[in-house]
Amino acid sequence: MLLTPDWSGVLDASPACRFQLRLSREDILDGSGAVLDPDDERLVPAREEQRRTGSFRGRLRLLPKDGTAFEATVSVVAAASSGGDGNAREELLVLTYEPERLVPPGLEKEWSRHPLHHSPDVVALYEADGTLRYISPSVEDVLGWTPQEMTGRVTIDLVHPDDVEAMIDAMLTAADDTGPPRPVVFRVLHRDGAWRHLEVMLRDLSDDPDVGGSTVHFRDITSRVEELGASYFEGLNALEGAAGIANLTPEGRPVRFNDRFGEVVGRDRAELLALEVLGDVVHPDDRAAHAAELRRVARGGEPAATEWRHVRSDGTVAWVSATVHRPPRSVVAPDLLVVTVEDVGARKEAERALGLLTPREREVLGMIVDGLDNNDIARALFVSVHTVKHHVQGVLRKLEVPDRRRAAARVAALDTP
Repeated sequence: MLLTPDWSGVLDASPACRFQLRLSREDILDGSGAVLDPDDERLVPAREEQRRTGSFRGRLRLLPKDGTAFEATVSVVAAASSGGDGNAREELLVLTYEPERLVPPGLEKEWSRHPLHHSPDVVALYEADGTLRYISPSVEDVLGWTPQEMTGRVTIDLVHPDDVEAMIDAMLTAADDTGPPRPVVFRVLHRDGAWRHLEVMLRDLSDDPDVGGSTVHFRDITSRVEELGASYFEGLNALEGAAGIANLTPEGRPVRFNDRFGEVVGRDRAELLALEVLGDVVHPDDRAAHAAELRRVARGGEPAATEWRHVRSDGTVAWVSATVHRPPRSVVAPDLLVVTVEDVGARKEAERALGLLTPREREVLGMIVDGLDNNDIARALFVSVHTVKHHVQGVLRKLEVPDRRRAAARVAALDTP
């Protein structure tokens, strides 16, 4: 956490700190993020020690936004200003997470006797500072972790990085919500390294003296998410003229795709599902760029149309224009990339063919597209009709088309006048 020099405000904080202290991004941006309890008699001596020696380490009382104070061991050192001015200083505060327990000691034992303790849904109790105080045994079935491995830790480090901000927002909303809890979906790390989609309901009971924290109920809905994703792609197959669309893992393994995607890249369903990564059937000269584009978007880059070549089953090459997206959290399977592809083979072939034309032949081709006959072209160019016929034959031969109409269609494939 980065503090102002007088320790009165927070300039920036890691997601884990913001989770424990109930701080939203807006709280930090508007300067309302003071976290050290001003009534703590140890605060002034701590600041004096840090100014005198350059650092401080000791116990201080922190005051989250919800007002439920807790103690932690903190270290504060001077840090260079983020603005680059070597004379300006900011204070870097590091929380060593050793908070005192805020939940009544007997509550854990009481919960272990509750019928929900044996529910297939996971029930958890968090202290006001974000520490997991109790979690039911079913967590091992859902996430692979034992209750003993999870209890006593701040579990935000198990939440998918893309979902951390949304989880903090949901937590802050739950603190202000007096109605029934609303389910939200997060991705959480399973012990085997896979991400599981959890439907979570939070209720803030910090003001309840018998609880002093937040209750969380969650269930694994990964199979439901995957079924919905499969149904979505099945629906795309029923749409005539639908684009080629696929779900890829960030590493590039095809997970789902519609029939049109296979048609565009020249591979059937069995071949695509057997691939370790889609890059295995990308032209060798384009594989590095293809993999780099997947990595760029997976890390948060904006979508951009790119072109690469796929090698079809028969060995021929398919040119595609592809756009890679990271879907928003609200849609199915937000941990997968969405790739849309369009067959641009006709355009690439037209570009190649047009590159063979001389400047005069390109001029004649433009007039053919405009609908001029040989006599009109001859008058416009101040040449003989015989010369025009010679140029027209050269255009048709290089474009590999039998007539003027097909030549105009070849130009239309470029989407140019």
